[in-house]
Amino acid sequence: MKKNNPLQSRRNWMKATGMLGLGAAVPLVVSGSKTHPQTDAPEPNSSAPTTGKPRVLEISHDPQLFVDDYLLDNYWGVKFKEETVTRFIHTPVKHEANPVLKGKGGYVNVVYDQEDKIFRMWYQDFWILSIEPFKYTYGIAYAESKDGINWTLPNIGKYDYKGSKDNNIVLRGPNDTTAACPFVLDLPKEKKRGYKFVMQYNSAPHGVYLIGSNDGINWDTENRMRIMADFGPDTQGSIVYNPRTKKFNFFARATNIYAGEIGMRRKVSAMEHDELWSEWPIYPENIMLPDEVDARKGSWKFYGMPTKYFAGIYWGMLWPYSPIKQTITTELAISRDGWHFSRFPDRQQLIDRGKENTWDHGMILGTPNWLEVGDDWWLYYSATDSDHSSKKNIPGIGLTRIRKEGFVSMRIPEGGGSIVTRLLRWPGGKLMINADAGQGEITVKVTGYDLQPIAGFDPEPSIALKGDKVRHEVNWKNGDINLLKDKEIRLQFFIKSSGDIYGFQAVV
Repeated sequence: MKKNNPLQSRRNWMKATGMLGLGAAVPLVVSGSKTHPQTDAPEPNSSAPTTGKPRVLEISHDPQLFVDDYLLDNYWGVKFKEETVTRFIHTPVKHEANPVLKGKGGYVNVVYDQEDKIFRMWYQDFWILSIEPFKYTYGIAYAESKDGINWTLPNIGKYDYKGSKDNNIVLRGPNDTTAACPFVLDLPKEKKRGYKFVMQYNSAPHGVYLIGSNDGINWDTENRMRIMADFGPDTQGSIVYNPRTKKFNFFARATNIYAGEIGMRRKVSAMEHDELWSEWPIYPENIMLPDEVDARKGSWKFYGMPTKYFAGIYWGMLWPYSPIKQTITTELAISRDGWHFSRFPDRQQLIDRGKENTWDHGMILGTPNWLEVGDDWWLYYSATDSDHSSKKNIPGIGLTRIRKEGFVSMRIPEGGGSIVTRLLRWPGGKLMINADAGQGEITVKVTGYDLQPIAGFDPEPSIALKGDKVRHEVNWKNGDINLLKDKEIRLQFFIKSSGDIYGFQAVV
């Protein structure tokens, strides 16, 4: 892959690296999750059932993704006695230039600045103050890149680091104390208080802070706000905004309750608040606990779970931690409400640890803040060559790439198969599907609740789609689905031969 071409074909890259098709076909199970007393309705977008009428799922113009069975009523293989439709987990492909940043790393955040046409990165930097006794501190460092692959570390000259100001540190805590666990928030413009970037970080033992910047380098330290006083979750937490509920969710460790033995506090907790720029009531409760599968695998602690909200789903990058091997891995966990998270039963690593004696063999800390580059999502991660117990870890930052909206698909077997959605209220617009038809073709039929044709709409399946696209447009010979706006419909997908369907979208 040419380093100066971030839009090169995903499939060509995957073929070149020998990684095309890696993944695991597994069902989805709820594991390690906890029922929240105020959120016992896991399907908030379903209309309440009324006597004599079926429930209807209200959908928006966001992508509707098949990461779980939330959208689905049924699916089966044509040769149902031999094969069936399965859920398939896709593995992002590591970039051949990894590590894209050598010798640096720790809780990495990357955004693409559309205005300045540049990739910006912030990561936690660490330096040792003394060996005996062992003391250290943290600062938040900055890097930038034109292509997301080749990075430079500008000399900021603002903070002392190892006895010099010739460094790329852009932020310390109040009175030049430690600044750790940076997380750049994904917020709508009206929630940013006029800043281009808003960052959350910890400054132990002072608490959790918010701070803004308009260039990513000069942060407004005079107006930073401590939103969680005397609360130190001691790993990367993440504040996530849900535009549907208009609430903010915070995922971290419940160290205000379990501040003692490390095994108690290394779990994932959640809090919720109506306001961002205000003092938060600190009442976290654990929502992700290791279970018997984790125990058998020797990973009975969770180091953290930075999370992103996208397309109605909370995407958690769960970090299972093995006290025996002292390794940390990254695994995908998903939720529709921010309280009930599901994991895949084989606990597949989303980003594989490297082979022994490689730069990312020890710990893998994936980030949920992916970037959309063409038809791909780019995911950065920080890693180390040694395990968590080592005081001589050499860190690095790597890049992986996956198809847009491509973490999970419904995989169709060789003989073909069908997928039927629940009853949906169509929001209007064209129907687009994210799918790879493989060597076959895909058609879609629109029906009512009873799988019978809708009056006035084409009773036949759509014009056949072929090939691999993140946005196939579906058309009918005698029907315009946009005219079914606000109507109750089902979508039935027919696939000949093997293929993958990731989801669909109503596009206006």
